[in-house]
Amino acid sequence: MKDRVKDVQFAISRALRAPYRRVTPCKGHQGETFWLKRVERFAPHLWLVKGKPENAFARDRWAHRFLWNHGVPVPRILSESKDYIAVEDAGPSLNRLCKDGSVAMTQRLRACRAAGQALARLHAGDLAHGRPAFRDMCWDGRQIRFIDFEYFLPKRAGRLRKMRDISIAVLSALFQGTDGPRYAFCVLSAYYAAQDTAPGIVRVQRSMQNSLRVTR
Repeated sequence: MKDRVKDVQFAISRALRAPYRRVTPCKGHQGETFWLKRVERFAPHLWLVKGKPENAFARDRWAHRFLWNHGVPVPRILSESKDYIAVEDAGPSLNRLCKDGSVAMTQRLRACRAAGQALARLHAGDLAHGRPAFRDMCWDGRQIRFIDFEYFLPKRAGRLRKMRDISIAVLSALFQGTDGPRYAFCVLSAYYAAQDTAPGIVRVQRSMQNSLRVTR
């Protein structure tokens, strides 16, 4: 475990020394793939629209931990600080998957159905993602995991916020090209089919100590 922690931290240090990228794919010497996300950099005048980037990053990082502790499928945090967060690879985003011609259509549709079911389960727990576009849902061949939580609110989600979630997911599906309507139908039909049967999100003991957290 200690070797794994050192391996991950070494890869992070190497990425932090490289030219700035907001999101960087990393790979340790032991072959572990993960993603490093840093505080966004933009011109000060955009603060009026987006707020201070440090505050937005802190909200995203806090929301990730909150959702993890409530049993929501999100990537495990491997390491974090006030300036970055490193999370395990959760597979390609639906945005990337659905545009990859080498992936069989059956697999793409399976991932879209899983996305609809994952949203239904999230909503059954009275939570909403805030912006579940296809780029914010990842598929590893087994499950959907959510990422990017700048728009997440840690309070009970009413009907309006839930409908906003599903509307964003469907619109994102429609923007995937000529097969967009098929993806949108899969998401929507799976969502409504799972609505009455999806178990609610239950707070579970998923301590971040199980991750390779190194806070500084």
